[in-house]
Formats: sequence, C-alpha cells, structure tokens
Amino acid sequence: MLPQESTATRLDCRGQQCPVPIMSAAKAARSLKASGGGVLEIAADDAAFPLDLRSWCRSAQAELLSLTTEGAQHVARVRVGGDASASGSRLDSRAVTEPVRAARVTTAATATVAANAASPPAQLDCRGMQCPQPILALSRFARKLPPGSEIDVLADDDAFELDVASWCRSANATLVTLERAGTQFHARVRITGSARSESSTPPRRATNPEIAPAAAAMTGLSSVLELRLDDAMAQWPARLDAMGRDVEIGRRVRIVAERAELSATVVQWCARTGHALVGLDTRGPIVAEVELRQAKPVPAVPSMAVREGAAPATAVNRCTLLVLHNDQEALLAALLVAVGAATQGMEVVMFYTFWGLNLLRGEAPNLAEQSQPVSWAQRMFKWMMPKGPRRQSLGKLNFGGMGKQMLGSIMKEHNIMDLPALIDTAEEQGVRFIACTMSMQVMGITRRDLQARRNLEYGGVAAFVEAASNSRMSLVF
Repeated sequence: MLPQESTATRLDCRGQQCPVPIMSAAKAARSLKASGGGVLEIAADDAAFPLDLRSWCRSAQAELLSLTTEGAQHVARVRVGGDASASGSRLDSRAVTEPVRAARVTTAATATVAANAASPPAQLDCRGMQCPQPILALSRFARKLPPGSEIDVLADDDAFELDVASWCRSANATLVTLERAGTQFHARVRITGSARSESSTPPRRATNPEIAPAAAAMTGLSSVLELRLDDAMAQWPARLDAMGRDVEIGRRVRIVAERAELSATVVQWCARTGHALVGLDTRGPIVAEVELRQAKPVPAVPSMAVREGAAPATAVNRCTLLVLHNDQEALLAALLVAVGAATQGMEVVMFYTFWGLNLLRGEAPNLAEQSQPVSWAQRMFKWMMPKGPRRQSLGKLNFGGMGKQMLGSIMKEHNIMDLPALIDTAEEQGVRFIACTMSMQVMGITRRDLQARRNLEYGGVAAFVEAASNSRMSLVF
C-alpha cells in the first residue's frame, strides 16, 4: 500500500458541477507546487469527477493516491509536486502555470556542472531595458556559458518576472531564485543544458529567388538577410515557411512590413516552427529579426481512429489567445472561445497587446496602483482610444454607434452575453489575462489605467511564445 501522509490540504467541491471541481483542484495544486508539493484531499459529488480527476492527474503529472466513492460522494487524495516537479523558484503561484523544472543532467556532465557551480555566478544587468530586451540579452549571454553556469540577472521591467520563468522552461534552464524589491528584480538562473539546439544536418543553401539576391548583395557585409512582406497578409505564413526551407540553419533574417500584424504573425510562426525570435522593433515599419534553427517536429494531426479528445503527446491541454484588435466582434469571439475552452477543462491564456489592451482598461483609475508619468502624446493617444468593455466599437457597420446599438439589442433579445458579462465570466473561470508591458509602454497605458482583476498578470513576448508553443490551440483575434 502507498504510505498515507499525515496532513493534507482539503478542498471541498461538493455541490459544484463539471468543470469547476477540476479547475478548483488545479488551482489548489499550483499553490501546493509553489510551496514544495504536498497532498491534496478533494471531496466532490459531481458524477464526472472520477473520470475527470484521472485525466487531470495524467496531464498534470500528479499521483492519484486513492479514490473512494460512497453513493454520490467521492473523496480523492492526490500528491502534487515533490521530487517529480521540484522547483527552486520563489514565484507567486498566479504567475506560473507550472513550476520551473530543473533539467536533468546526465552522469557524464555531472563533474562539469559541479565545477561550474563552484565558480561565482556571472553578472548581467538588464535594468533600463524593456520587453523583450532583457530576455534577448539573457538568451545571448547564456549561449556563451557552459552547462552548470549560473547568472545573476538584474532587471526592472514589469514583464521580467513572468518572462524569465517562461524562458527557463523553454531554454532548459533552472530558475534558482527570483526576488523582488520595489521595482527591481534579482534572478539567479542556472544553465543546465544547451540553450540552443544544434543541427547535425548540413546547412541548406538559399534557393528562394526572393532571398538569394539579398544574400548575394550582403555577402561580406552582414550575416543578416532581409525579407520584405509587402503583399497580402494571408500570404505571409506561406512566404515565411518558404524562407525557412530555403535559408541555411544558423542564419539570421530581418523581416520587415508596414503592418502591425507582422508582430503576431512572426511570433506565431516562430512558436510553430522552433525558430528563435531575436528582436522585434515596432517603431515605424515593423522589423522582426529571426534566427533560423533546426525546425522542431510538428505533431501529426490525430486520425479519426484516435480517441475523441486525445491531444498530441507534445501539447498541453491549453488554449492560448493573442488579442491584438479591439473591434467588438473580435473581442466577443475571443472571450467566447476563452470561456468555452475553460468550461471544457482547458487552461486558457489571453495575451492582450496593442489595441486589445483597451478591453482591460477601467472606467475609473485603479487607485491601488501608483500613478506613472506619461508624455503629452501618450496622454492624447490614450484619450482617443475607447476604454473598458462597454465602449468598444464594431469594426464593420458601426455607423457612428448605431450598428453597435442594433447588435446589442439583438444580443439582448436572444439572451446572448455581452462583453462585460463575458469578461467577468472569464475571470470567474480562471482564465489568465496577460497584459503586454511593451505595448503598454508604447501606448501610454499604465497599471493604474487597468481595471483591478485577480487574474491579471504582466508579461512579454517570451511568456506568449512559451504558452503558445505548448498549446493544443493557439488563435489570434
């Protein structure tokens, strides 16, 4: 028999219907993992609970110690955390979906790791940098160090807390400590594996006629090629895929477009293909710099013979949504998908950037947050944008607000939830809202401007890429 722990965290989910018991268990488990792990005792009377709990334990890497049923009552004991998911992180459990896992070091590398650990940590000062610069600087710095080395990182970017945890998970590194004093962060990161995957295949040669001339022209001057996207946005993914096939691994490509949508397109493309987003500049024409790496295998689409609802082995049961626009119909669609996915037991992450941030703004300032100075241009820019879920206009057929009123009347007649009700429901369902700090800086939106919500976090591009790259479903609105 399995040993029974003397103490357990008790969770009473009786009277709650699917998927609330499992969502409550997941929330409690995250808190336990953040404190080093433990046993969770759950009481429930939902008929779906036994099957749902077993499925959740498999996906969450938790151990089901016991499950007893008497009539309609279920009592389960689940061990979470412990040796299998130990973390040295000191992060708030809201900020990290999973604990930062220490990468396993092979026996052959143990001596090297021990020798490096004995040396003092390297120092990296990222204060004054804004997202995504601190993470890009950390990534470049880490590539120069051998496995086992430690880095002390100083930063004052609001997104750093969430971004550094995401980067550690994706870069096979360990977040040893993370401390905050006022606006300053101090993180210690251990490089426990290679920060970049090397390809054993020979380099490919540039054969794309649109890329080859640029490569020839830049020979001896720069290792960065340039790809301009001046055609229809629908053709961008195909052109990026063609470029990824035709340019040799290890080269850097600068991708330029006038439209702001390039940011979301390139971030999604990098998350899907495994290439590295090195830089992103949104001033003037959008410029993204990408380093081509060995493409990661894309999970095969499950056949009809696969059990319904089965996920690819490499994906997490997560839905990641990038909210770029603030058209009312786009926001309605995004929140409907978010609420629907959450009620089906998926973890949902909504990343708000640029115009989408307006949905998170409050009707009145959040006095719990400190006032931050903004420029005259930022103040005017912010004044001209609609704030909050009640003021967003239709992207089509708005007619000075008449179209919005007509749509609202139709929705009310058919008892369809509006934006304020949907965003409140998403908060109740545990949907994570991540506000892009870089976009907030550009648009003059401060924390004081955002409505106080218990599920609101602040992050950057690293947090979105990490969440999207491991999700079953990733969409842009």
